[in-house]
Amino acid sequence: MKNKEFKMLISKSIKFLLVFILIEISLGFIAKKIFFSQTTGKYARLTYSIQNNSSEVLIMGSSHANRHFVSNILEKELNMTCYNSGVQGQGLIFQTALLKMILKRHEPKVVILNLDEDWLYDSEEFNERLADLHPYYWDFRKELDPILSLSSEFITFKLLFSSYQTNSTLVHALKYFFVPQMDYKGFRPLNQKMEKSFPPINEPLISKEKNEESKIINKNFALMFEEFINDAKLHNVKLIFTVSPQLLQFDRMNVNSSLTLMKIIAEKNRIPIFDFSEDRTFIKKYHLFNDPGHLNNDGAIIFTKLLANKLQEEVDLIK
Repeated sequence: MKNKEFKMLISKSIKFLLVFILIEISLGFIAKKIFFSQTTGKYARLTYSIQNNSSEVLIMGSSHANRHFVSNILEKELNMTCYNSGVQGQGLIFQTALLKMILKRHEPKVVILNLDEDWLYDSEEFNERLADLHPYYWDFRKELDPILSLSSEFITFKLLFSSYQTNSTLVHALKYFFVPQMDYKGFRPLNQKMEKSFPPINEPLISKEKNEESKIINKNFALMFEEFINDAKLHNVKLIFTVSPQLLQFDRMNVNSSLTLMKIIAEKNRIPIFDFSEDRTFIKKYHLFNDPGHLNNDGAIIFTKLLANKLQEEVDLIK
């Protein structure tokens, strides 16, 4: 009797496992179909950057890249095709992974990477946000496995499940299916203008300086920055670094060790860096900002034109 019950248990377990696998494969297939059919939104731009973009100039970075670089202006001023691949909230690990995937198919002539001043500081958020890369894992396993393994030792096992690859993206996909998100060759303008009363013009920045002093450089992030540079060199891509304009003046080079180290690495590798963080065109110009950290469309247009003038000599050398 016990033998018979054991066989029935095994039989039911096998049937359950087969049904689970069938459901998982079916749901995963549907989820990936939805994901890769997106035509607007963050993931649509990301997929386009990886699979279809063939521009000569590629802009990379976080929301400061996505919101500050007007692709059409750079195209006109530089006489080169341009696409903005900036992705909100993503740091150096993500940028390095994205460049690796892009270079597997296409080699742009120029990559402009806009540096966020906190990119080398230790932060779990940058690792957690790597889930945006999960849908691309099996097409780019060689490129992504070493990077995603930094945040999860069992990433390959987890991503065996098709539904896991896209489970954090479906709400986003459905949202922009019903409410399309406009962009202009990747650039997404912001249209609000800040009130002069926020933040106060004479607001002291001592608290920010103290906060900077307590932060720690993550050695893996610094190595990732070097890897980004080496990947570009290996594919003969002209690298240019930028730092976006800021609303309030802050002694970043003397206090911000993250930005300081990135500039040292850039100089060591002879990579030009255009720093607009202290540019008087933007300091305390509230009407050019959407919020304390982002230019509005008017500010982005002015910034892109100023940058284009500085880029012209660099770009002329490779045409």
